[in-house]
Amino acid sequence: MKATRDEKRGTVLEENMEAIELEVSMAEPGVLGLPDLAPPMLKIRPTRPWALLEAAELWAYRDLLWTLALRDLKLRYRQTALGVLWVVFQPVAGAGIFSIVFGWVAGLSGSGHPYFIYSLAGLLAWNTFQSTLSKSSVSLISQGALVSKVYFPRLLLPFSSVLSTLVDFVIGVIVFVIISGMNGWRPGLSIVQIPFWIMLSLTFAMGGGLLAASLMARFRDIQHVLPMLIPFMMYATPVAYGISGVPASIHWLFEYNPMSWIVEGVRASFLGTEGVTMWGGIYSVVASLVALCVGLLSFRRMERSIADVL
Repeated sequence: MKATRDEKRGTVLEENMEAIELEVSMAEPGVLGLPDLAPPMLKIRPTRPWALLEAAELWAYRDLLWTLALRDLKLRYRQTALGVLWVVFQPVAGAGIFSIVFGWVAGLSGSGHPYFIYSLAGLLAWNTFQSTLSKSSVSLISQGALVSKVYFPRLLLPFSSVLSTLVDFVIGVIVFVIISGMNGWRPGLSIVQIPFWIMLSLTFAMGGGLLAASLMARFRDIQHVLPMLIPFMMYATPVAYGISGVPASIHWLFEYNPMSWIVEGVRASFLGTEGVTMWGGIYSVVASLVALCVGLLSFRRMERSIADVL
């Protein structure tokens, strides 16, 4: 008898639920407090092979970009005795070595400025390029486990290296201002050009870094070649000396190096030395943009198979 009553109650409950579901299904959107929602739709489509940037996707992952950049800053000098003092020590030590080798031994002049300050201004520009190129080139293989497990725009990895580079540059500028101010240096109006030249340095370095990262994913030889190539590039760039002091027989080699004009531009902005020619400025802008486009194109085409390669 009890089972029969329970069955009847269950039958009545099912009939009531069916009636409620029928009323809800027949109700118009907005009636009975139901929101007017479109059915969810997920579109999966391949990336465009000739698209250099997916700006909307990168913006959607901006929090991840910030997280990766902060992690790089936190891990960089962890478990080191000097900590962040390495940011100060590296350019100062480099400028000191250049002052001894080129200023004292070779007898080169600093265009009316102490040679230490002259070479330090060039090092600030070069270190920005070198740091961005080195970090972005190894960004994929150093994060292989992350790339192969989770999807996110792979361009975030090399782009995240820019923040730590800019932090190093700002600290280097503070050190330069303190040391140069003690020697009587006063900034001129040309100092407002520094952001322009630093952006060019980052653009050119990111283009080379993206190209090296895409090649390094398949050919690990690039990982060993690039550290040997960067010092040669530094001596082919007027970091510790001016481009005007280069012998005429090899002057063309420095003129066709975009970093020559970028370094000269940063030095002229700081010290008010001889400025960059119009041809040098235009050439450095065009070369930097072309390098960035080539790097982005190479990286995007490699991005499709990067998880399988790593």
